[in-house]
Amino acid sequence: KFGKIGVPEEIAVEVQKAAETSMGTDITDEDLVNIHTLAERVIELTEYRASLAEYLKLRMNAIAPNLTYMVGELVGARLISPGGFLMSLAKH
Repeated sequence: KFGKIGVPEEIAVEVQKAAETSMGTDITDEDLVNIHTLAERVIELTEYRASLAEYLKLRMNAIAPNLTYMVGELVGARLISPGGFLMSLAKH
């Protein structure tokens, strides 16, 4: 089977031996449900992060286009956030 996908014979033999002596256990139905739930959650969080990144990009381009151009939307947002130092830098 491994030869069909280009795996060298030596590695295929080692994988076969490891599979035969593995200490692993079968995946139960409960394990499978948990794995699927976790995978779905990871996908949801990845999509949410992408939507937040797009929102930040749009807002920063509207609020501070020059700063966004120079340092990017993420760094720019950190600079002008309440904990950022851009306002104190602008005073000097």
